Amino acid sequence: SKWVRPRCRLASRSLVAMSQCETTVAGVPGVKDLYTFPPAPAALIVEVFLREKGVSTESIKSIERYVDLPKLENRGEACKRMNPQGSIPWFVTSEGTVVAETMAMCEYVEEQMPEPPLVGASAAERGATRMWQRRMEEHFCSPATYAHRNWCHSQDCPEDHPMKNFYTQRFNCEQGSTLLYSAPAAWKDLASWSQNRLLWLEGVKQDEAKRQGRTAPSDFICGDRLTMVDIQVYVNLWYWDTFCPGQHFFKQLENRVPWVQSWYSRMHARPAVVAARTAAGYLDLADESDKKKAQ
Repeated sequence: SKWVRPRCRLASRSLVAMSQCETTVAGVPGVKDLYTFPPAPAALIVEVFLREKGVSTESIKSIERYVDLPKLENRGEACKRMNPQGSIPWFVTSEGTVVAETMAMCEYVEEQMPEPPLVGASAAERGATRMWQRRMEEHFCSPATYAHRNWCHSQDCPEDHPMKNFYTQRFNCEQGSTLLYSAPAAWKDLASWSQNRLLWLEGVKQDEAKRQGRTAPSDFICGDRLTMVDIQVYVNLWYWDTFCPGQHFFKQLENRVPWVQSWYSRMHARPAVVAARTAAGYLDLADESDKKKAQ
């Protein structure tokens, strides 16, 4: 599966979901432009966050500036003048400031649109959200992402695979980064690392219920409220579960993470999440194998 500009096919279920999650919010306060490549996981995180804030499809499209990631447009001179990191996505604010990196972008939107709070309505809530965000990014999102990236350069990736050596021009000295080019087979260790964090999360949530005298853990990672942590973790779990090579988290951890499985199912069905996936050209699976079967 190669990252290309998606052709959106809207099933009736997705149309209903989009209408349910959108409100009368017009535009995105404080945002002039959103430079993005919609199918990318980082872009999807920001889009889900916007939709959970009630921002409509029309409002998102009105600020969207398409960047051709497969053709390295984001690494070109014009884009890097705005965002030297070369990452996707980024905002240009109403004042002309560039805000990149998904969590910084979500925090910026939260400042502009405090309701509903997805970071927190108090200092304590915001502190707890940021604590959990760091816990899950460092030990789940990052290793799962780098398992994929290093797999693309390993012997396990077939020579004729469209993602073979995809990151050579993206992770190198010039870009201020690298991959485990001398030991790409370590992608398997990175995949194990991310699985271990899901096992850890399951244990923490089950212990939470016992400590609080509940019959079941709270519905979200960070207590009883949806936060940017749920959005970031969901998108990474959904994406890397099937996409190149497919880390198949729930298959690998079968019957060992019941709370995580239930939480994932709830997140997957949220109207804002369904709408964001649809707008990016997906059906249910990140590797688009379900779309190929439907053709």
